[in-house]
Amino acid sequence: MIDKLQGLNNIAGLSSIESLSECKCSSNNGTTSNMFSMVLENLFKAMKEQNQKVGNQSENTALFNNVLGNFNNIISVNNENLNKDEKIAATIDKSATKYGVDPSLIRAIIKVESNFDPNVVSSAGAMGLMQLMPENCIALGIVDPLNIEQNIDGGVRHIKEYIDRYNGDIEMALMAYNGGPTRMMNRGVISINDIYKMPEETQNYVPKVMKYYRGL
Repeated sequence: MIDKLQGLNNIAGLSSIESLSECKCSSNNGTTSNMFSMVLENLFKAMKEQNQKVGNQSENTALFNNVLGNFNNIISVNNENLNKDEKIAATIDKSATKYGVDPSLIRAIIKVESNFDPNVVSSAGAMGLMQLMPENCIALGIVDPLNIEQNIDGGVRHIKEYIDRYNGDIEMALMAYNGGPTRMMNRGVISINDIYKMPEETQNYVPKVMKYYRGL
């Protein structure tokens, strides 16, 4: 980890790499919890100072890409040390931010779909935390649907597609996620008020997810 941080130390102008390793704040599994916020603070401070000195846009872009590349390497290394629950939480936050979805919605979906069990497979063949069907996995380019990162990333992309399709209507997006947009169209579902036209499973699914979503 210290070796990975050395490159960031050079970019951000930190006084010494030891200042990061001396942080005493630890999470439950003993890993440093404030290290990344410290790194980011120093990195973007350095970037701001660099932007004031460098007028060439390409040089600014190169610096920014270098920073993100090094930081992503650290995140990747750090995730290897997380336990299952921590890895799920970190991946939810990362994917939700990446695709612009409320992380509380993703947690609510996972709670209802799999109760946070990454290895569950339904009788219908839905797999993993967000219970993705094989055809969804193919369309989303997911190689291992039981992999925490792949499943959540793909699931967030999937629900995001529906959120966009229904103009930000979360309940309609959830209806499509569970019951399918083709079935909704064939049954004349144009708003949440038409949910009674959907199968009983979907009628129960949407309010259940929304209950967790509003309570998270």
